[in-house]
Amino acid sequence: MNKHYIDADKQMRKLEETKRLKSVEDKQVSSEVFDDKTLKVLYKLANKGYIRSLNGVISTGKEANVFLGIDDDDNPVAVKIYRVMTLDFKKIKEYIAGDPRFKSHGNNTRQIITAWTQKEFKNLSRLYKLGLRVPEPYIAMENVLVMEYLEYSDDDNSAAPPLSKAKLDNASEVFEEIIDFMDVAYNKAHLVHGDLSRYNILLSHGHPYIIDVSQSTLDSHPSSRSLLERDIKNILYDSKKFKLNLTYEYVRNRIIKND
Repeated sequence: MNKHYIDADKQMRKLEETKRLKSVEDKQVSSEVFDDKTLKVLYKLANKGYIRSLNGVISTGKEANVFLGIDDDDNPVAVKIYRVMTLDFKKIKEYIAGDPRFKSHGNNTRQIITAWTQKEFKNLSRLYKLGLRVPEPYIAMENVLVMEYLEYSDDDNSAAPPLSKAKLDNASEVFEEIIDFMDVAYNKAHLVHGDLSRYNILLSHGHPYIIDVSQSTLDSHPSSRSLLERDIKNILYDSKKFKLNLTYEYVRNRIIKND
């Protein structure tokens, strides 16, 4: 029997076990994440060698959970699973409808969520190819995205923390890198993050890595400028948490060149 098939079969049994949790809350979360169709997607990814096992939760959010996975080469990967039951489809359809890279999918839930996951994969790929600090995307399949696992440091391979939980000895340099990211993302990748804050910027090896780009829009999107302005204000607010004195004019002029 094929090795991948054996590993995938073991993984499916492990995932099925997670559905037999004790507390009512855990049972609800498990059923929201590991519905039958998602388990089948994970089986396919395991059969392709992308996921040999899932070893715990890295983060949980309103829309998705991120798990630490191990691939067939014993490398850690981050596995993001969008929870179909808790996604705001009205919001998702609005962002997808304004993006010419995607066609409308009506009210088909699975098609909408697949497009949303593909949108994050394409946005990550676009940013990564420009050398920006985002996790490298490996594959997206339906509501599952497999990407690079970001560790805290060479000496600490735990998951990179968000800036909201990180201690910064080089806050000024980190925020300059964030502004540089916003500049290149907007002027070269033609993307606006749209929800940028200290909660979706990870600190890995002393550098900021931007995550959660599913809602990121092209600069041609009718809401792109207002979203960019919101990102700028969020970063300014966050910088004050680290006792920096950045100004709105300074940050805005670094990003918006010809206004």
